[in-house]
Amino acid sequence: MAALATPARSESLPLMAVASIRSITEAPSGRPIPMSAAVAETAEPVDPAPPVLPLTTSVSTREATDLRSLVGEGDRWRLLDVGASGRWQPLGAKWSLSGQFPCAATDLWAGASLEGTAEPASLGAKGEVEGFETGVQYRAVGKRLERLVGGPPALKDREGYVLWASQRVGLLKLRLSDSRLTDNVDRNPALARTTKDQEAVSAALSIPEWPVLELTYASGDSARVRLTPQGHESDPERADFDSITSTAYYDGGPAWEATVSTTLSQSRGVLGQPDETASVVQGLSLTLRLPEAIIVVPSITLARERSALRSDSATAGITLSWAPPAGGWTTSTYAGYTATRTSDASINAGTVSLSAALTYALGAWLPPRSSISVEAGYDRYVDAVVPQSSSRAVSGFVLLRIAGF
Repeated sequence: MAALATPARSESLPLMAVASIRSITEAPSGRPIPMSAAVAETAEPVDPAPPVLPLTTSVSTREATDLRSLVGEGDRWRLLDVGASGRWQPLGAKWSLSGQFPCAATDLWAGASLEGTAEPASLGAKGEVEGFETGVQYRAVGKRLERLVGGPPALKDREGYVLWASQRVGLLKLRLSDSRLTDNVDRNPALARTTKDQEAVSAALSIPEWPVLELTYASGDSARVRLTPQGHESDPERADFDSITSTAYYDGGPAWEATVSTTLSQSRGVLGQPDETASVVQGLSLTLRLPEAIIVVPSITLARERSALRSDSATAGITLSWAPPAGGWTTSTYAGYTATRTSDASINAGTVSLSAALTYALGAWLPPRSSISVEAGYDRYVDAVVPQSSSRAVSGFVLLRIAGF
């Protein structure tokens, strides 16, 4: 070890350096240890790298597959999707921002423009750290945008905001929320329009291979109005309410998924309104993914209300789509029915909607993503109380899309 303690040059090392080298290169027993250990222990400490905040952003536009949303009366609509997300590694925190904006293109060959953009279809912000999550979302989605904006059917017909915070504890997720939401966004005269301002607490249990079970208790106030065929609103019926909602969701893998829900509510009238109103709303939605790229999505909602009057309403719909992987074409059909009636015969109305569409890819002859679409539709509104308010409409459209222009 003398060769290590004495340099090749005539100068001598300081005593401290010699002692340091000997203490590193010799074990207590006098046996040498690898020089790699000496390098590791004598290296200068390195400051840890500053935490990295990766940021992901996205911007995209898409068109409706329903041609009536594209070339019907007035503007046709596209949807501008924007989003950003990030992560802070030291705490394992995640955050995201999202927005969906309907954009009008007044000319068939014009691109989407933010000028004259309608109110956002949705805006949202969410943050999560160690199982705790909080966020806020605004939605304004009706029939005009239902083919553009994703999400469960129950959320498509809502306008307003939701603010929430949740904490996951093992298999259980607890959530507190405050919301103000209005349904019947498209102001269908066959349905009432209700605004609910409520606070809610919910608990969801997720067990692998089992349905996700959720129970929600909500309390707040509501204002309901009836709509005339001309769009006018009746005097609002105001009430305080309490409700309990149970939901079961099951993901059957790539073949199917289903959601079942039941809501029981009790309301107390205010300002001279009827004293007590009890209601039950039951819903079922199912998604079936069959062989040969066939997807069937049926749904049904039944509502029954009891007070001084009795009111019953039902909404049912089914969507069938078929997109053979090697066929170069896609087809879809939709059928929907809504009916409402009251025990005093003041309301007895229903709507029927039918549509079918076929899209064929023209990429073999024209630029990629070019296509031709054909759609036909039938809509009918029947009012048994005021027959002159009934109406019907038949529509047919052809859309040629050349992506390179």
